[in-house]
Amino acid sequence: MNKTQLTLIICGYSSLLMGGIFFLNPYFYASLEGANFENIAWLRNLGAALISVNGIGALLAASDPKKEKKLYDVVLLASCLETIALSWSTYFWEFSATVQGLIIIPLLLAGIISVLLLIFRPK
Repeated sequence: MNKTQLTLIICGYSSLLMGGIFFLNPYFYASLEGANFENIAWLRNLGAALISVNGIGALLAASDPKKEKKLYDVVLLASCLETIALSWSTYFWEFSATVQGLIIIPLLLAGIISVLLLIFRPK
């Protein structure tokens, strides 16, 4: 297993975990972070994207990143755009959450994964 595959596997499984929580039980995560439940649909929708593109897509691309370069690029684009969006929302604090660590820690992890996906992108 090379660094590209390892990055994709980490991206895939972490996205399945977070996406699964967001998709299946967004109220659980919202209550952990001290958020209200008024607009919970955005969290469930993000969960669906994390599961499908960043989760399943990354794991499929990990089998042969060079052969699956187009899929890799879709995972990379999704990861980078989601990280930019989360950064933007964090900067302007567009959340009802009161536990900042549950926003900032996932942001840092998403940023690290996005940078690693860029660095280890197959040629």
